[in-house]
Amino acid sequence: MKLETVYDEIGLLKPSIVTKAKYRLYTNADLRRLQEILFFREVGFALKDIKNLLNAPNYNRTEALKKQLNILEAQRERIDNLIDLVKNEINGTNMDSFSAFSNSKVHELQAQFREEVLERWGGTDSFKEYETMFASRTSKIQKEQTEVFLSMVQDIFETLAIYEDKSPSCAEVQSLVYEWQHCISDCFYQCDKKMLSYLGNLYVSDERFSHFINQFGNGDLAAFFGKAIDIFVQGK
Repeated sequence: MKLETVYDEIGLLKPSIVTKAKYRLYTNADLRRLQEILFFREVGFALKDIKNLLNAPNYNRTEALKKQLNILEAQRERIDNLIDLVKNEINGTNMDSFSAFSNSKVHELQAQFREEVLERWGGTDSFKEYETMFASRTSKIQKEQTEVFLSMVQDIFETLAIYEDKSPSCAEVQSLVYEWQHCISDCFYQCDKKMLSYLGNLYVSDERFSHFINQFGNGDLAAFFGKAIDIFVQGK
């Protein structure tokens, strides 16, 4: 399932025009909203948080972008430090440093961003009214999100089964692993590579997961998916 379809189904990004042939046509305003969504995803926000934020009254795009820029700059600083560390190792300079691996500054800025969002837009009467209205729809939305997730699960594993006779390292399979990682992040919790690796082992070792995944294929699809995840995580 394509991301734009998911965004449409959960009400995050709906196309302004849908043709009789069911083609989605996006206006410049739609594309700007998509850009905002992708910015928020890049700095670690879940889709449900992005939806609430973009729909909040008095949301200020420029202000939000400035905060996102701070987070992206912190991410760039971390990458630059890691690059320097690797270069030093290549040149034979053993730094014995692990600080470059730390992501604490990025996480701190992300947490600060969330707090500032609540402080900036969470205290207004209009936001409280919006929050009350949103709460009344929570159970319905949760049901819709569950249905969307189950639909994504079916699409991903049915597609995975098509490539079951290919190498788990092939581009098509690796793309499905990437899609699965983002599916977990969007619907449940932040799924970094460490968490993804843990899940890959679980799909093989826990027969409940194995049985569920194997029903979509003709063989041991769970083991195949586990190998594909390991390749993805290791970057092979």
